[in-house]
Amino acid sequence: MALHGEEQRRLSEIERQLAAENPRLAQRLAELRPMRVSGILLSVLGILCSPVLGLFLLVAAAQSQAVILFVIGTLFTSVVPTALIWRAWLHRLY
Repeated sequence: MALHGEEQRRLSEIERQLAAENPRLAQRLAELRPMRVSGILLSVLGILCSPVLGLFLLVAAAQSQAVILFVIGTLFTSVVPTALIWRAWLHRLY
């Protein structure tokens, strides 16, 4: 959607004021890149599949009483999705 002349002038003035007041933020916004579709797809699949795998490992750990399976299942259930969400969030900020 194209901006009209007056709107474009106002936007340019706001950008200049932002750059003058906070150059670091202006630089970060200028370097902002959207996440690629493949990265988004992989993140969503990882966020959805890792808890399922983790719960499967927790059930296997309960049946076999294997501590290592319990630890790995806990990591897949909670830590992996949290790390993927955090990475996606940071990628949007930078």
